[in-house]
Amino acid sequence: MKITRSTALAAVAALGLSLGTTACSSGTAADSGTAATGTGGETVKMCVLVSDATSSEALGFKDYYTQYVQENFDVEFVYSEELADADAEKRAMEGFIANNCQAVISFASADRPAQIQMAEDAGIYYSVATGTLTDEQYEQFKSLEHYVGAIGPSLDVELQAGYAMAKHFIDEGDTRFAIFGAGVPYYIDMHIYRTAGMLAALAEEQSTTYGGAKEFGDILATIMKDGTIKLDQFESDVYELTGYHEVWDFDDSAWQANLAAVVSSKPDVILAAGTGFAVFGAAVADSDITIGDIDAYTDENAQAMESGSLSYLAGKFTSSTGPIFAATLSAVLGHPIRGEGDTALALEQGYWVATSIDQFHEFLAADTIESPVYDKAALEPFIGTDVSYDDFATFVSQYSFDDLAG
Repeated sequence: MKITRSTALAAVAALGLSLGTTACSSGTAADSGTAATGTGGETVKMCVLVSDATSSEALGFKDYYTQYVQENFDVEFVYSEELADADAEKRAMEGFIANNCQAVISFASADRPAQIQMAEDAGIYYSVATGTLTDEQYEQFKSLEHYVGAIGPSLDVELQAGYAMAKHFIDEGDTRFAIFGAGVPYYIDMHIYRTAGMLAALAEEQSTTYGGAKEFGDILATIMKDGTIKLDQFESDVYELTGYHEVWDFDDSAWQANLAAVVSSKPDVILAAGTGFAVFGAAVADSDITIGDIDAYTDENAQAMESGSLSYLAGKFTSSTGPIFAATLSAVLGHPIRGEGDTALALEQGYWVATSIDQFHEFLAADTIESPVYDKAALEPFIGTDVSYDDFATFVSQYSFDDLAG
């Protein structure tokens, strides 16, 4: 099935866990009688931390795990509810440990070091699904026995994603921009780096600065200090930053009023660090405003691109979380994939970028829940066997559309 959802995201959910049932109503592969693989018949309980439970991207990843992976491997996925901060992540980890999870795959990044240490102390495997640690964090944790590693866009890739998106519209001749910072105030690293990349692209023009700075590192430092974007920090003789919006407080009247104000400022483009169409799609319909987004390949985003509301998408493909699942399950089964010096994985993936509806449809058709590019046949050779780090790293590095589906 294709992934669908309402364009209106839920507000940040109440914190907690759904540990009583699996995240997939169809049950595990062992229960349903399908041909499961990899554990000798024993179902492995994998628990998943999420800071986003409602976006296209998040739902796509969840569908892949619960509707494809769980049906083809002897695993049971148990999901946390949406976790807004480090305290919520800690409570979720405590619940996972108490409920005998054998591994944790994390999509939540408020305090990854604390998550890693809790998993190590409890003797359960831990991996980062769609990002990477900082260099300093990796050096601190790389030798821990139960830290499997991270596969996903590095912070440099996130920077480049925001930069390339803004540069695309600059090259198109647009000059009036608004920004949706998504989880910037929650200090979600990927959203901060994407947003800083957007501003760094604008600051390449001679007169343009943010916080008095032109270089990415200085712009990033300003955002990290403020925990938001301030319009009065942006100066340019060429570009206008007409508005800024963030987070997902749909039920808050002030949040709704600011959304309306951003649209009323009539930017040429809304540059979104994530979930841009989900937040602004209805508001910009029948206007000349277009959205550039870093999100996911879904039917709804395809419709948005077809209508012209969305004209640029840098997206993780739905099954991109397959390799980290394979590495995590292999570790649980006693065959961890380790680097030189018995160190954890630190492997990079990037995005598929579509700037036309034809490209978008090609990408969407190539990676579905029923037939993902990281399917059983692709993952199985790396699970429960003594695979070398180099072979696995080569496998992960071939993530482009041409590599996997072209």
